[in-house]
Amino acid sequence: MNNQKKTCSFQGHEKIPSNIYCISCNVYMCQKCESFHSKLLPGHKIYNIDKTNLDDINQEICNQEKHNLEFQYFCKNHNILCCAKCITKIKNKENGLHKDCDIYTIEEIKEEKINKLNKNINNLELLSKNLEDSAKKLKNIYEKLNKNKEDVKIHIQKIFTKIRNELNIREDSLLKDVDKIYEKNFFGEEIIKQGEKLPNKIKKSLEKCKVIENYNEENKIISLINECLTIENNIDEINKINDSINKYNNYTNINIVFYPKEEDDIQISKIINDIKIFGNIYKSNDLFEGSSIIANDINKHYILINWIKEEVNKKSINSRLIFKMSTHGYNCEDFHKYCDNKNPTLVLIQTTTNRIFGGFTPLKWNVDEKPLDPNNKTFIFSLDLNKKYKMVNTNKQAIKTSKEFGPDFGNDDIQLKKNLKQGVCYADSSCNFIITGGTELTGGKGNQEDFVTKELEVYQINYLD
Repeated sequence: MNNQKKTCSFQGHEKIPSNIYCISCNVYMCQKCESFHSKLLPGHKIYNIDKTNLDDINQEICNQEKHNLEFQYFCKNHNILCCAKCITKIKNKENGLHKDCDIYTIEEIKEEKINKLNKNINNLELLSKNLEDSAKKLKNIYEKLNKNKEDVKIHIQKIFTKIRNELNIREDSLLKDVDKIYEKNFFGEEIIKQGEKLPNKIKKSLEKCKVIENYNEENKIISLINECLTIENNIDEINKINDSINKYNNYTNINIVFYPKEEDDIQISKIINDIKIFGNIYKSNDLFEGSSIIANDINKHYILINWIKEEVNKKSINSRLIFKMSTHGYNCEDFHKYCDNKNPTLVLIQTTTNRIFGGFTPLKWNVDEKPLDPNNKTFIFSLDLNKKYKMVNTNKQAIKTSKEFGPDFGNDDIQLKKNLKQGVCYADSSCNFIITGGTELTGGKGNQEDFVTKELEVYQINYLD
C-alpha cells in the first residue's frame, strides 16, 4: 500500500481527496461515499486515513504485487501471513504462492502464537542482555582493530619516511662528492679568472721592464732591485698560471661519471623493481596459520613468505596447512596421503633440540616420480641462521618422492626415511645445495648429522597474482 495521499476511487469523485480506506474492497473513499458504503457493506473493515498510521494499515495488508488483500490466513511451511490470493489454487503470476502449503486461518493460529508469546518474551529479554554484552565486545573488537589499522599506517609511514630520508642523505652525499672530486682533481672558477687576467699582467710587466731597462742612477739602485724582484715574481706567477692552463687543457676528454648511468641499467632496474614490490599488508591468518613451530614469531613468517615470493616472482601469496605430524601421523605414507600432488609446498621441520629448518619446492610430491627442477626454484633454509640455500646442480633430483621417504630435499641433503621422526642431514660433494654439513641446519658437528623431529608441518602455497 502506497503511503501517498489518495483520491476517492469512485467514478466522478477522482479529484476529491479520500480520508477513508476499505481493506475488504481495496478502495479509497471520500466522506460522502463512505456513508453509503457503510450502509451497504456494514461488515467491511475500514480505516480513517487521517487518524490512523498508514504503517499500521500496511501491516494488515498483503504486500505481494497486485494482491492488496487483508491477511486472513497463516502458512506454517513458511511461517508467514497470507491473503486469499496467496493460497488460491488458480495458477497465474499473482496467485498461488502458498497453494500447496499447510494453511491455517488467523483464528486457528492465534492461540498457538499467544501461547508462545511468554516464551518469546523471555527469549527476547535474554537476547537483549546477551546482545548488549555482544555489542560491548563488538565495540571493543572494533576499537582494537581500528587502533591496529592506525598503528599499521603509522608503521608504514615511519618505514617509508626512513627510506626517503636515507635516499635524501645519499643523494646529498653524492652531490657533495662530485664537488670534492672536481675541486681536488680538476680546476675551479679561480683558474679561469687568473687566465683571463694573464695577458694584461704580462703587458704590465713588459712595460715595467722597458722603463727600468736603462735605469742607472746610483741613488735609486734599491728601487731598481725591488722592481726587478717584482718582475721576476710576476714571471714566476705567470709561468705557474700558464702551466696550470696547459695542464688542464689536457683534460678536454676527461669527465667524472656516476654509476649506474642509465635507467635500464641492471642495478637501478633491480632497485626500482624492489621498491615496486617492497612491503606487503597481511592479515594474521594469511600467514602460516596453525603453525606451532614458528607460532607467533611474525618475523619468521615474513622471512619465509618473502623468500618464496622472491623465488617464484610473485607479489602476493598465502598458505594452507595440509599436514602436521603430531596430528596426521608419523609415517611416510601419512605424509604422502595428505601432501601428494598439492604443489607448491613448504616444509617446516623442528628438531628436539629446537633447530628450525626445511625447504620449499614448486614440484609435486608423488611416489611415482623423480622430479628435477631446471628453473631452480627449490631451496632449503635455516630459520635459526636466517639463510636460504640454492641448488648447485639442477641436473640432480630437487626432491625425492619415493613412498619410503618423507619430504626429502636434494640428493639426501635433508632425508626423512622409514618414519618422519628420524632424519639426517648430509653435506658432501654430491649435495645439491650449498650447505656446510648438517651443522648449519641441525647444529651438529660433522658432515652427517642425525636429528629427531619434534614437529613437521607442510603448507600448500597459493599464488594470488
